[in-house]
Amino acid sequence: MPGKKVEIICGYHAVRHVLTRRSHEVLEVYVSTGRGHSAKLDDLLHSCERNSIAVNPISRAKLDRLTGTDHHQGIAARCRSVSADKQVTITDLCAGNLSESSIILVLDRVMDPHNLGACIRTADAAGVAAVILPKDHSAPVNATVKKVASGAAESTDIITVINLARSLRQLREAGCQVIGTADDAAQSIYDVDVTFPPVLVMGSEEDGMRQNTRNHCDQLVKIPMYGSVESLNLSVATGVCLYELQRRITENNI
Repeated sequence: MPGKKVEIICGYHAVRHVLTRRSHEVLEVYVSTGRGHSAKLDDLLHSCERNSIAVNPISRAKLDRLTGTDHHQGIAARCRSVSADKQVTITDLCAGNLSESSIILVLDRVMDPHNLGACIRTADAAGVAAVILPKDHSAPVNATVKKVASGAAESTDIITVINLARSLRQLREAGCQVIGTADDAAQSIYDVDVTFPPVLVMGSEEDGMRQNTRNHCDQLVKIPMYGSVESLNLSVATGVCLYELQRRITENNI
């Protein structure tokens, strides 16, 4: 479609995912010249052939510039972006698209694209219904994020909002419990009473949540630490909390 936006996706897992989920949106695939053929690469190339997608050899330097990273694993795809009218919004979530077993993940001030990609991958694995990001206090969902997410950015509803506090209010009004994470919280994630559906809010590793975000949480929780380190990597902490929430859902047959 003329004028439709395109995006670059790179890395084996991310490219494989887009070829599997929406091959009709893939315009072409780029492969770094001089790279030996592995079984994974051959599988992707066969998928391109089956779907009549052009494969273009490109130098490593040009692929670095195209993707904006040197961690592309020698492969990238140029695809049409998902149109805005197909993207889920906060209004959609609050208008009957949430069940008691839904979990929403909110990431506040996650500026590192590798952390953001890892959290999106973790969210997908934990069955999260949607990931919410603030427009001005988050890394963009770019090629690096999608590569680290290993395809999860394609299968997870990612919602970018202008006003995170307003979005949290909307979710609370829709019946969600907003649970924020903070090192100084009195309760652990294992002890807090959870009502469903829950919204889990994670802040950056360095600074945590903004104060205004914290003020819009119903509960604050922490992850108990039993060793010498004071905290966990952000994506690991996110996984601990999300899987505890999923355990509660399973345990209560929700």
